[in-house]
Amino acid sequence: MQNHHSISVYNASAGAGKTFALVKNYLSILFKSSNDFKYRRILAITFTNKAVAEMKTRIIKNLQDFSSDAMFTQDNPMLSAVEEATGLERSEIQNKAKRILKHIVQDYASFDVVTIDNFTHRIIRTFAYDLKIPQNFEVELNTQDVLEQAVDSLIDKAGKDQNITRVLLDYALEKIDNDKSWDISRDFYDISKLLLSENDREYLQRIKSKSLDDFEQLKAYLKTSTKHLEKEIQEAASALITFIASNGLEATHFTRKYLPKALDKMAEGDFNVNFNTKWVQNLGQEPMYTKSQKEPIKAILDKLSTEITSQFNAIKPLIFKLKLNEELYKKITPLSLLQLIQQEVEKIKSENNLVLISDFNELIHKNIANQPTPFIYERLGERYENYFIDEFQDTSSMQWKNIQPLISNALEAELPSGKTGSLMIVGDAKQAIYRWRGGKAEQFIDLYNKKNPFQAEINVENLPKNFRSHDKIVEFNNNFFQHISQYLNNETYRELFEKYSKQETNNK
Repeated sequence: MQNHHSISVYNASAGAGKTFALVKNYLSILFKSSNDFKYRRILAITFTNKAVAEMKTRIIKNLQDFSSDAMFTQDNPMLSAVEEATGLERSEIQNKAKRILKHIVQDYASFDVVTIDNFTHRIIRTFAYDLKIPQNFEVELNTQDVLEQAVDSLIDKAGKDQNITRVLLDYALEKIDNDKSWDISRDFYDISKLLLSENDREYLQRIKSKSLDDFEQLKAYLKTSTKHLEKEIQEAASALITFIASNGLEATHFTRKYLPKALDKMAEGDFNVNFNTKWVQNLGQEPMYTKSQKEPIKAILDKLSTEITSQFNAIKPLIFKLKLNEELYKKITPLSLLQLIQQEVEKIKSENNLVLISDFNELIHKNIANQPTPFIYERLGERYENYFIDEFQDTSSMQWKNIQPLISNALEAELPSGKTGSLMIVGDAKQAIYRWRGGKAEQFIDLYNKKNPFQAEINVENLPKNFRSHDKIVEFNNNFFQHISQYLNNETYRELFEKYSKQETNNK
């Protein structure tokens, strides 16, 4: 095991100086290396172009400051931090800063501080041939336009293609049956957004091979199954009503007539029974009558309680299955439409040499991530040794899995210096807002709890001080997070708010 930490995880709340920490570590790697072109071996990933511009500007600005003679007289927190991290004299730092700055300016394309989409795009360009994508493909950022074109193209086929017309009519009629507007184009566009969702791709993949006939057959099966279930429930409810009556019992003998009323509803074909009510949950646990009920009736109900409960409980799963059938039935037409829209989208992409930006991660995941890592590097023409990932809480599951083989290789391979590569991750789980597109706060929480997919050891750093906000704001936030933590049932989240959310003030 190396004596330096290969993986550093910085838990940084808002205003805690995470960009300072990133830039300090980036510069320290540059200055510690004997190679003035070390920046070519570093990949820093963040999420927005704005964040990329900020990080690049900070790095260049610090290199400029370190190059000037003013560094010997002026107080510079970044310079002090780099001195401490590298053990270099100021004059050495100045000379090296001048050389590195000159190289970066002349070789700016190799100064790899990029968005994750930019890096993914580079991998896809490199592997275009393997992915069976035209080499001259265009990246379509405006996915909304493509979806709208696909929906318009599908609706245009109404009246021309018999199968498609049937599905479109089915959908419009089902909407009217549910007292919704018959206008379908807006709905189609909303449905089509699922095609862009990382969370839903795996499921959409499973139905890709299904035809419109397959969907029709499933609808017919569910219709028949639902009829059988309705009949079975009605018969079971009637049988229990008969059993109760045959023992001389009437509806008034039961507490508030709850049970007989529910059975009557089911026997008449109304299956909207709420099983979450207290009387259902207590059935068989408590007496079925009120205290004021006559003794002979109490005795009969006590004796029959187990049998009544057993028969009633046998009806419950049938109703759950019926409800599931009904929900599935409602979804089949929209699913078959999704299939049709997907076909139109693929057609538009193929005709226009397009790759949607939303396809990037899946393309890599399916085709490249399982390749041997050296092969990926070879094709990229680059070999990164040090990785930085900013705003890690926003990384989607697929993005993280895609980049892991590259990082793993850097952490395990020995560099000319005799050390291995490194990974620095910065994030704040409280700021995770992208679960809807595959982001998971848990990925970051696992890392700072030292569960990690790599062999190397993790060093966790908390950045405790808020340098940005005034004391009152910091105190309010601390109290707020402490207060809401007690209402969180999820233990991991509760710990996050209790343990990692308290910031130190800065006397502003």
